[in-house]
Amino acid sequence: MQVLIIADAAHGSNRLAEKLAAAHVETRVTTPGGIAEAEQALDDGIDGVVIDTGDLAGMAFPLLRRFRDAGHKLPLLLLAAASPRTEAEAFNLGADAVMPRTAPAATLMARIEAIRRRAPTRKVAGIRCGNVSIDRDSGLLSVAGHPVEVTPCELRVLDMLMGARGGVLGKERICDALREGEGDAAPGVLRVFVCRLRRKLAEAGADDIIRTVWGVGYRVEAPSSGARPGIGNPVNAFGAAI
Repeated sequence: MQVLIIADAAHGSNRLAEKLAAAHVETRVTTPGGIAEAEQALDDGIDGVVIDTGDLAGMAFPLLRRFRDAGHKLPLLLLAAASPRTEAEAFNLGADAVMPRTAPAATLMARIEAIRRRAPTRKVAGIRCGNVSIDRDSGLLSVAGHPVEVTPCELRVLDMLMGARGGVLGKERICDALREGEGDAAPGVLRVFVCRLRRKLAEAGADDIIRTVWGVGYRVEAPSSGARPGIGNPVNAFGAAI
């Protein structure tokens, strides 16, 4: 599970992230000032949003209104000391749950899972990482809005990697999925697919997102705000560049 934390204080968000990490939950952390980044994260496979704040009127309520007005259906949990009146207002603005800031991580995750179970299933029509996006309805790969021509198998490989949200996919797992689609799935051919993808993405000006995890498989990594490594820069099993 991957959770986005929006907090009004860095130290508070770090404590919450540490609490969730101890429960084996992956987190992204931002502040209200990083709202554009937060909205992009909502389209990148986030399972739920936790707003941790002591400022209900100035921070939490505007965020709830903004997310719901934009049509986001993800579980939105508010961690705050709320009176019955402000709690009711939070629900009216789109919060799925209002909980104390001291709530245990297991309780937070159980609440998110319960909300997701009640929500109607919906098809995710697109997926994005950096400036690379895939429209699953049309089968179109694009870089910064410009289409990039790839083969169906190459598109399938990239879709799987991007859908893993930064997780490592083993070579055998990818090959098995390609075989189900009646594609050529020998490990050597998979390496060719990845090599071609890297070349085509680089030629289109894409962010460098594909990583090789030696002895395991591949993953994608969203670009950092700093300098980008070279195309196809490999990493070890712990995610460190080598």
